[in-house]
Amino acid sequence: MTGQIVISGLAMGAIYALIALGYAFVWRTMAIVNFAAGEFVTFSAYIFVATFVTALGFPFLVAALSAAVVMALLGAVFSRVVFARLQSQRPLVSIIATVGLGIFLKEMAHIIYGPEPLLYPSPLGQGGFQFLGITVAWQQLLILGVVVVLTLLQQLVLRRTMVGKMMRAVAQDRDTAALMGIPVQKVLAGTFAYSSVLAALAGILLAPLFFVTTEMGGMVGLKGFVAMIIGGFGSIPGAIVGGLLLGVGENLGAYWISSTYKDAIAFVLLLLFLAARPQGLLPERQADRA
Repeated sequence: MTGQIVISGLAMGAIYALIALGYAFVWRTMAIVNFAAGEFVTFSAYIFVATFVTALGFPFLVAALSAAVVMALLGAVFSRVVFARLQSQRPLVSIIATVGLGIFLKEMAHIIYGPEPLLYPSPLGQGGFQFLGITVAWQQLLILGVVVVLTLLQQLVLRRTMVGKMMRAVAQDRDTAALMGIPVQKVLAGTFAYSSVLAALAGILLAPLFFVTTEMGGMVGLKGFVAMIIGGFGSIPGAIVGGLLLGVGENLGAYWISSTYKDAIAFVLLLLFLAARPQGLLPERQADRA
C-alpha cells in the first residue's frame, strides 16, 4: 500500500516540479515571481480539452502541442508588451502585473468556456502495469516520463547550445549580457514563453486526473511555489527535487494522518523548511556549482 502511495505521490510531485521549474526560470532571468503560473495551468487545460480535443477533434499529441504553442505565444507577448515596459519600475510592480495576468486568464476561461467542469478521460486508458506488486497507471507513467525527458533535454539545451548559454548569461548579469550583444529582451521573452509551456504541460497532464475547472490551477500553482522554496529558491535542480518530495510527502501524510488535511500538509512542510532550512535543499549557488 505504501509503495502505491509513493508512486502516486511521485506522479503528482512531477506536476509540482514542472510548475516549480517555471517559477525558477522566471526568477533567475527576470528576478520576479510569476504568480500567474497556476492560471496558466487552468487556461492551458481548457484550451487543450475544450478547443483542440472537443471542438477541433485533434488527437492527443497534436492537441497537446497546439496548446503548448498557444501558451508559449501568450507568455512571450506578456513579456514583450508588459514586462519590458515595467523593467524600470520596482520588481513589485512586475509581480503585481503577473497577478493581474492570472486574474485575466481565469476570468477569460470562465467567460469563454463557461462554469461547467470538463471531463477528459486519459488517452492511455485506465489500465497500467504491475511492478513489485505496485500498479502504475499509464497516465502516471506518462507524467513521470515527460518530466524525465524534459529535464534531460533542458540540461542539454542549457549546457550545450548557444540559446542555453545566452539564457545563463542573462540570468547571471543582464547588463553585461546586453553589452556583449545578447538580445536580452528576446531571451527574457523566450524564458517566459518556456515557463508558460511548463505550466501548459502541467495542465494537460492534470486534465485526465481531475475535472477541468477554473479553480484547478490555483492550489497546484501554490504548491509549485512551495516546491521551489523547499528545493531552493531559484534552483533548477531544487525545483525538481522539491516537487517530487512535496508530492510524496503530502500523499504519505494524507495516508498516515487524514486525507482531509492533504492540502494543509504541503504548507506544514513549507513552515518546517522555512524554520529548519530556509535556503532549501539545493540552494541556487550550490546547485549552479554542481
